Amino acid sequence: MNEYPPPRSDAARHGTGEADLRIMHAAHNAFRRDVATLARTATRDNLQDPVRRITIGAGWELFRRQLLLHHRAEDASVWPVLRARLAGRAVALSVIDEMEAEHALIDPLLAAVDQALTDERLHPGDVIDELAIQLSGHLGHEERDALPLIGATLSAAEWTGVRVLAGIHAGGEAPNPMEMVPWILHGLTDEQIADVLASFPPPVGDRYRAEWKPWYDAVPRW
Repeated sequence: MNEYPPPRSDAARHGTGEADLRIMHAAHNAFRRDVATLARTATRDNLQDPVRRITIGAGWELFRRQLLLHHRAEDASVWPVLRARLAGRAVALSVIDEMEAEHALIDPLLAAVDQALTDERLHPGDVIDELAIQLSGHLGHEERDALPLIGATLSAAEWTGVRVLAGIHAGGEAPNPMEMVPWILHGLTDEQIADVLASFPPPVGDRYRAEWKPWYDAVPRW
Protein backbone atom coordinates (compact mmCIF):
# COMPACT_ATOMS: atom_id res chain seq x y z
CA MET A 1 0.00 0.00 0.00
CA ASN A 2 1.28 3.48 -0.81
CA GLU A 3 1.93 5.87 2.02
CA TYR A 4 -0.99 8.28 2.44
CA PRO A 5 -0.52 11.91 3.50
CA PRO A 6 0.20 12.55 7.20
CA PRO A 7 -3.09 12.80 9.12
CA ARG A 8 -2.66 16.49 9.93
CA SER A 9 -2.24 17.55 6.29
CA ASP A 10 -5.02 19.10 4.22
CA ALA A 11 -5.02 16.14 1.81
CA ALA A 12 -5.58 13.63 4.59
CA ARG A 13 -8.22 15.82 6.15
CA HIS A 14 -10.35 15.47 3.03
CA GLY A 15 -9.55 11.77 2.61
CA THR A 16 -8.84 9.84 -0.56
CA GLY A 17 -10.96 6.72 -0.15
CA GLU A 18 -14.56 5.79 -0.74
CA ALA A 19 -15.69 5.33 2.86
CA ASP A 20 -18.99 7.11 3.57
CA LEU A 21 -18.47 8.93 6.86
CA ARG A 22 -21.78 10.78 6.98
CA ILE A 23 -23.09 8.69 9.86
CA MET A 24 -19.96 9.41 11.91
CA HIS A 25 -20.28 13.14 11.35
CA ALA A 26 -24.02 13.04 12.07
CA ALA A 27 -23.45 11.16 15.32
CA HIS A 28 -20.80 13.69 16.36
CA ASN A 29 -23.22 16.54 15.72
CA ALA A 30 -25.87 14.74 17.79
CA PHE A 31 -23.40 14.44 20.67
CA ARG A 32 -22.67 18.17 20.44
CA ARG A 33 -26.39 18.94 20.34
CA ASP A 34 -27.16 16.86 23.42
CA VAL A 35 -24.28 17.98 25.60
CA ALA A 36 -25.26 21.59 24.89
CA THR A 37 -28.88 20.78 25.79
CA LEU A 38 -27.72 19.04 28.96
CA ALA A 39 -25.74 22.10 30.03
CA ARG A 40 -28.72 24.36 29.35
CA THR A 41 -31.41 22.28 31.05
CA ALA A 42 -29.75 20.42 33.95
CA THR A 43 -29.84 23.36 36.32
CA ARG A 44 -30.43 23.06 40.05
CA ASP A 45 -33.89 24.61 39.73
CA ASN A 46 -34.97 22.30 36.92
CA LEU A 47 -33.72 19.22 38.73
CA GLN A 48 -35.82 20.13 41.75
CA ASP A 49 -38.94 19.94 39.58
CA PRO A 50 -40.12 16.29 39.54
CA VAL A 51 -41.37 16.43 35.96
CA ARG A 52 -38.29 18.18 34.60
CA ARG A 53 -36.07 15.73 36.46
CA ILE A 54 -37.75 12.86 34.58
CA THR A 55 -37.50 14.50 31.16
CA ILE A 56 -33.91 15.61 31.70
CA GLY A 57 -33.10 12.10 32.86
CA ALA A 58 -34.65 10.61 29.71
CA GLY A 59 -32.56 12.85 27.47
CA TRP A 60 -29.42 12.24 29.48
CA GLU A 61 -29.80 8.45 29.47
CA LEU A 62 -30.24 8.36 25.71
CA PHE A 63 -27.20 10.57 25.14
CA ARG A 64 -25.11 8.61 27.63
CA ARG A 65 -26.07 5.27 26.09
CA GLN A 66 -25.32 6.38 22.54
CA LEU A 67 -21.95 7.88 23.50
CA LEU A 68 -20.83 4.75 25.35
CA LEU A 69 -21.92 2.51 22.46
CA HIS A 70 -20.11 4.77 20.01
CA HIS A 71 -16.88 4.70 21.98
CA ARG A 72 -17.01 0.96 22.63
CA ALA A 73 -17.61 0.24 18.95
CA GLU A 74 -14.67 2.41 17.93
CA ASP A 75 -12.36 0.88 20.53
CA ALA A 76 -13.37 -2.71 19.72
CA SER A 77 -13.63 -2.54 15.94
CA VAL A 78 -12.65 0.70 14.22
CA TRP A 79 -9.29 1.49 15.78
CA PRO A 80 -8.02 -2.14 15.73
CA VAL A 81 -8.71 -2.38 11.98
CA LEU A 82 -6.84 0.85 11.36
CA ARG A 83 -3.95 -0.28 13.58
CA ALA A 84 -3.57 -3.44 11.52
CA ARG A 85 -3.67 -1.58 8.22
CA LEU A 86 -1.35 1.21 9.35
CA ALA A 87 1.24 -0.86 11.21
CA GLY A 88 4.62 0.84 11.33
CA ARG A 89 3.27 4.30 10.56
CA ALA A 90 4.07 6.10 13.76
CA VAL A 91 2.19 9.34 13.16
CA ALA A 92 -1.02 7.57 12.21
CA LEU A 93 -0.76 5.15 15.13
CA SER A 94 -0.22 8.06 17.52
CA VAL A 95 -3.58 9.49 16.43
CA ILE A 96 -5.30 6.21 17.29
CA ASP A 97 -3.52 6.19 20.66
CA GLU A 98 -4.88 9.68 21.29
CA MET A 99 -8.42 8.62 20.41
CA GLU A 100 -8.32 5.78 22.94
CA ALA A 101 -6.78 7.99 25.61
CA GLU A 102 -9.49 10.60 25.14
CA HIS A 103 -12.20 7.96 25.45
CA ALA A 104 -10.60 6.92 28.75
CA LEU A 105 -10.95 10.50 30.01
CA ILE A 106 -14.50 11.09 28.78
CA ASP A 107 -16.24 7.86 29.80
CA PRO A 108 -15.63 8.29 33.58
CA LEU A 109 -17.13 11.78 33.33
CA LEU A 110 -20.43 10.15 32.38
CA ALA A 111 -20.51 8.39 35.76
CA ALA A 112 -19.66 11.69 37.44
CA VAL A 113 -22.60 13.39 35.71
CA ASP A 114 -24.85 10.51 36.77
CA GLN A 115 -23.91 11.15 40.38
CA ALA A 116 -24.22 14.92 40.10
CA LEU A 117 -27.73 14.64 38.66
CA THR A 118 -28.94 12.57 41.61
CA ASP A 119 -26.95 13.98 44.56
CA GLU A 120 -28.40 17.30 45.73
CA ARG A 121 -25.15 18.14 47.49
CA LEU A 122 -23.30 18.33 44.19
CA HIS A 123 -23.35 21.04 41.55
CA PRO A 124 -24.01 19.35 38.18
CA GLY A 125 -22.90 22.38 36.20
CA ASP A 126 -19.24 21.85 37.09
CA VAL A 127 -18.95 18.28 35.86
CA ILE A 128 -21.24 18.93 32.88
CA ASP A 129 -18.96 21.78 31.82
CA GLU A 130 -15.96 19.46 32.08
CA LEU A 131 -17.74 16.80 30.02
CA ALA A 132 -18.65 19.39 27.38
CA ILE A 133 -15.06 20.63 27.17
CA GLN A 134 -13.53 17.17 26.91
CA LEU A 135 -16.12 15.88 24.46
CA SER A 136 -15.94 18.93 22.22
CA GLY A 137 -12.16 18.69 22.06
CA HIS A 138 -12.28 14.97 21.31
CA LEU A 139 -14.88 15.25 18.54
CA GLY A 140 -12.94 18.01 16.83
CA HIS A 141 -9.71 16.04 17.15
CA GLU A 142 -11.32 12.91 15.72
CA GLU A 143 -12.79 14.80 12.77
CA ARG A 144 -9.52 16.57 12.07
CA ASP A 145 -7.11 13.66 12.38
CA ALA A 146 -8.80 10.26 12.84
CA LEU A 147 -11.70 10.26 10.38
CA PRO A 148 -9.34 11.18 7.51
CA LEU A 149 -7.38 8.02 8.31
CA ILE A 150 -10.54 6.02 7.62
CA GLY A 151 -11.21 7.92 4.39
CA ALA A 152 -7.62 7.50 3.20
CA THR A 153 -7.21 3.86 4.21
CA LEU A 154 -10.46 1.92 3.80
CA SER A 155 -12.56 1.23 0.74
CA ALA A 156 -16.34 1.63 0.89
CA ALA A 157 -16.76 -2.14 1.29
CA GLU A 158 -14.13 -2.33 4.02
CA TRP A 159 -15.73 0.54 5.93
CA THR A 160 -19.14 -1.13 5.67
CA GLY A 161 -17.60 -4.28 7.13
CA VAL A 162 -16.07 -2.29 9.97
CA ARG A 163 -19.44 -0.69 10.71
CA VAL A 164 -21.04 -4.13 10.92
CA LEU A 165 -18.32 -5.32 13.31
CA ALA A 166 -18.69 -2.14 15.34
CA GLY A 167 -22.38 -2.88 15.83
CA ILE A 168 -21.60 -6.41 16.94
CA HIS A 169 -18.75 -5.46 19.26
CA ALA A 170 -20.24 -2.40 20.97
CA GLY A 171 -19.54 -3.74 24.44
CA GLY A 172 -21.81 -6.73 23.87
CA GLU A 173 -24.78 -4.44 23.21
CA ALA A 174 -25.60 -3.67 19.59
CA PRO A 175 -27.02 -0.20 18.88
CA ASN A 176 -30.77 -0.30 18.37
CA PRO A 177 -31.55 1.44 15.05
CA MET A 178 -35.07 2.23 16.27
CA GLU A 179 -33.42 4.50 18.85
CA MET A 180 -30.16 5.46 17.17
CA VAL A 181 -31.48 6.67 13.82
CA PRO A 182 -34.13 9.15 15.05
CA TRP A 183 -31.72 10.31 17.77
CA ILE A 184 -29.06 11.13 15.17
CA LEU A 185 -31.58 12.86 12.89
CA HIS A 186 -33.37 14.86 15.59
CA GLY A 187 -33.32 18.58 14.86
CA LEU A 188 -31.91 18.30 11.33
CA THR A 189 -33.50 19.91 8.28
CA ASP A 190 -35.36 17.75 5.76
CA GLU A 191 -32.42 18.07 3.38
CA GLN A 192 -29.94 17.01 6.04
CA ILE A 193 -32.13 14.08 7.08
CA ALA A 194 -32.35 12.87 3.47
CA ASP A 195 -28.57 13.14 3.11
CA VAL A 196 -27.85 11.07 6.22
CA LEU A 197 -30.52 8.48 5.41
CA ALA A 198 -28.93 8.00 1.99
CA SER A 199 -25.95 6.39 3.74
CA PHE A 200 -28.22 3.66 5.19
CA PRO A 201 -29.92 0.82 3.27
CA PRO A 202 -33.28 2.08 1.84
CA PRO A 203 -35.49 0.15 4.32
CA VAL A 204 -34.01 2.22 7.16
CA GLY A 205 -35.52 5.41 5.76
CA ASP A 206 -38.91 3.79 5.35
CA ARG A 207 -38.97 2.48 8.91
CA TYR A 208 -37.67 5.78 10.26
CA ARG A 209 -40.56 7.70 8.77
CA ALA A 210 -43.27 5.15 9.47
CA GLU A 211 -42.28 3.82 12.88
CA TRP A 212 -39.11 5.07 14.50
CA LYS A 213 -39.62 8.86 14.35
CA PRO A 214 -43.18 8.71 15.76
CA TRP A 215 -41.93 6.52 18.60
CA TYR A 216 -39.01 8.83 19.30
CA ASP A 217 -41.16 11.98 19.23
CA ALA A 218 -43.66 10.45 21.68
CA VAL A 219 -41.10 10.38 24.52
CA PRO A 220 -40.52 13.75 26.28
CA ARG A 221 -36.81 14.51 26.68
CA TRP A 222 -34.92 17.39 28.22
